[in-house]
Amino acid sequence: MHASRRRGVLSLLLILMITVTTLGAGLTIAAKPAIACSCAMSDTNSSMAYADRIFAGTVAERRETPPDLSGLRSSADPVYYVFEVDQAWKGEVYETTTLYSAAFSASCGMEFVQGEKYLVFAKQGNGMPTTTLCSGNEAYQGTTDPAAVKKLGEPIELLAGSSPGTPSGDWGTPPGASFILWGFGGFFALLIAAFIGIKAVRAKRRR
Repeated sequence: MHASRRRGVLSLLLILMITVTTLGAGLTIAAKPAIACSCAMSDTNSSMAYADRIFAGTVAERRETPPDLSGLRSSADPVYYVFEVDQAWKGEVYETTTLYSAAFSASCGMEFVQGEKYLVFAKQGNGMPTTTLCSGNEAYQGTTDPAAVKKLGEPIELLAGSSPGTPSGDWGTPPGASFILWGFGGFFALLIAAFIGIKAVRAKRRR
């Protein structure tokens, strides 16, 4: 009877561990709800007036910020894009320029594709330039300049080096809900193991 009871407790432990693992995985990939983006109609002139930095360049790197402690992500969370700039027409633009945008288009984020070239209209944000889905950015098709380039006039000189404010650190191992849940899972596993050990010792003493 004692062996049967112990097997039951071990089965409960296994179920708890599977539950903790499943919850951790589910929360890690979960996303916070977002409000849909709506852009007003704009043209190149209004994009030029909005921006304080205008440049063309290729996306060299895309870096996401980690989820919050609950393991959730919001479509408004910033994503950083590092551009290797070819030409600039307005503002202080560096040869390597980093800007940020919201993670997804649902929050008016501009989802640049790594390796692709864009004409970018950006405005100074929190420590570095920022841009949105509504800013008037355009992708290059092959070597053909977007029509907007013809309205920008002569390019200006690029600043040497990298733009200030580029985030640093390891974004690949963020703290999240899965880490917290795994900690709790381990704690409960130790409690159950201790409980089984105590029950076994008491059973031996009764013999």
